[in-house]
Amino acid sequence: MFSGSFHEFGLVFSAKSSSATVSRMSLRILHFSDVHLPCPPGAFRTPEIFHPKRIAALLNFYLRRGSKYADALQKLNGLRDFLQREPVDFLLYTGDTLNFGLEREFTGAAPRLAEILALARRASLAVPGNHDLYTASSLALHRRHFAPFLRSDLPDSATATGYPLVRWLGDDAVAIAFNTSRPHFMFWNSSGRVPGLELDALHRLLDRPEIATRRHIFLMTHYPFDERGYFHGLRNSRALLALLRGRSNLVLLHGHNHRSYTRRVPGTDTPLYCAGSLSKAGAESFWLFDVFGDSLNARRGAWHNARFTLVD
Repeated sequence: MFSGSFHEFGLVFSAKSSSATVSRMSLRILHFSDVHLPCPPGAFRTPEIFHPKRIAALLNFYLRRGSKYADALQKLNGLRDFLQREPVDFLLYTGDTLNFGLEREFTGAAPRLAEILALARRASLAVPGNHDLYTASSLALHRRHFAPFLRSDLPDSATATGYPLVRWLGDDAVAIAFNTSRPHFMFWNSSGRVPGLELDALHRLLDRPEIATRRHIFLMTHYPFDERGYFHGLRNSRALLALLRGRSNLVLLHGHNHRSYTRRVPGTDTPLYCAGSLSKAGAESFWLFDVFGDSLNARRGAWHNARFTLVD
């Protein structure tokens, strides 16, 4: 593990020696997901709480789920402390800041998330999770409160949905975010889907020479790319994976599953990284990527002794 930090011009300093190694193309990128901040006081004082999906979710939250994320704010502050110790160039966030998509959740969470994303030395990129777009009314709230996190370096490439979003990551890498989250009326359905407009736009983006020639293309969304469960997975994952097949410079990032893991997409050499949940008790995690030209070194962050450290 590095004992120093990457600096603006790619210098890597070691605290154990006075030497410095120059790597002009080095980047440090952190990917995190599924924070699930606690509901602020008064969040439930709204008729929106009686939506069928929220009533079932409230029962689940109080009987089972809530205790696992009771210290979510402490974990988010722990990420802030880690980023102050180990600065990164870019932050990539794959959603689920909230629990129920209520207005007071948005007003309370937006400034906290903004504080974290502002710690990236160069830029950040974020997409919503299914708990952020919990019901139809959450869509407008997300656009209103989280709009500053949805900026793109290629705004003309976005469709009517507002996505895909593009961030240049230095000269050799790029991040492309697309949205797979959508509101549902019934509590048993939490599936995701890539809108057809976004699939077509993603295809066009990946074929653009200034993107296709990058050494690393980070594709990020909330739902797992390769899980097809009808009520919980990505409904059109086959269409998405077919679009990505044959491309050798992809790195796939997602959240939704509250355990961190990495694997290859079946039948390919494409790496996939699930960030897990930043805040789930006993499973807190994120991924840290050090990029050196063609090389990508991934290490996992974990919560230990009330702080985040690198364990892999």
